[in-house]
Amino acid sequence: MEDGFFSTAPVKSYQPNGYGLYDMAGNVWEWTADWYSTNYYAECATQGLVMNPMGATQPYDPRQPYMPQRVQRGGSFLCNESYCSSYRSSARMHSSPDTGQDHAGFRGIMTQKMWEERSKN
Repeated sequence: MEDGFFSTAPVKSYQPNGYGLYDMAGNVWEWTADWYSTNYYAECATQGLVMNPMGATQPYDPRQPYMPQRVQRGGSFLCNESYCSSYRSSARMHSSPDTGQDHAGFRGIMTQKMWEERSKN
């Protein structure tokens, strides 16, 4: 509550980052298209340097083997030093896609082609 908001903050409540992007970390965990697999990055490491890994093709979490989960990134307003310290865009969490958590949202993306088309108008 140090920022004056009890839970989520409205979009663009804070200054953009150095790339001009707003709200990339800390407000809500943001869904990605990647399946969560506990072993995915270890498997990538066996292949040497991997640029832009595409994510696991199958979900796997031995603690919850029958619950398919997707990756979430960025941390949320609930994170703090005693819990998860995840106020960064690379922070990684996981949850089932049917969750109704109030600290989960999504991050919109735009391809270079979409940006160019938008810029023409």
